[in-house]
Amino acid sequence: MKLSSEQLDNIKSVGIIMLATASKSGQPHCTIVEPSRYYEDKIIIPIVQMEISKKNIEENEQIFIHVFKKDKNDPELDIQYKINAKARIETSGDLFEEVKNYEETEVLPDGFYVNGIIIASLIDCKEYIG
Repeated sequence: MKLSSEQLDNIKSVGIIMLATASKSGQPHCTIVEPSRYYEDKIIIPIVQMEISKKNIEENEQIFIHVFKKDKNDPELDIQYKINAKARIETSGDLFEEVKNYEETEVLPDGFYVNGIIIASLIDCKEYIG
């Protein structure tokens, strides 16, 4: 599945998203993350101090991403995206090095490091506007 350019713009403008994972036994875990890259069919999330999420993805590739945006021009308008995705972790390669270098030089405070990246391949996206 691919996100439209409008959906991509809305998701990028939010900055942070909710990432939900579950262990092999089904124990849920939810955390707030800031993606590094956005594409029509995938979202790239740097792994920084995310041991539980990383372990869960290694055991169970199914993840859920929730994006919530308030419209600044219309306080009554909310936009939500509920995204199911299949995740994998990379700790080497060109994309990993690109994200690692950018995050560690431009975004993260000293002493924080990217230990891998989550590549979330989108399965479906439900859009709610209200």
